[in-house]
Amino acid sequence: MLDFRDNVDSWIKQIREEFSQLTDLSQVVEENAGNTQHNYELIYELKEQVEQLRAELNTLKIVQLVSLKTKIKQEH
Repeated sequence: MLDFRDNVDSWIKQIREEFSQLTDLSQVVEENAGNTQHNYELIYELKEQVEQLRAELNTLKIVQLVSLKTKIKQEH
């Protein structure tokens, strides 16, 4: 009977330890999901900023071309 009780105690301790590990794993998975979502949001913001920079560069190119054409016309 003592052996049985010791075995049951041992099983309970093992089950609690394994359950604790699963709980820790769940927290890690949740944290990783949050980090992934945050990273996605940052990437999306950066993508928008890159698109804005491209538009600004195109505008600057057009302004520069117009300026060059005006300068060339003035020289002739």
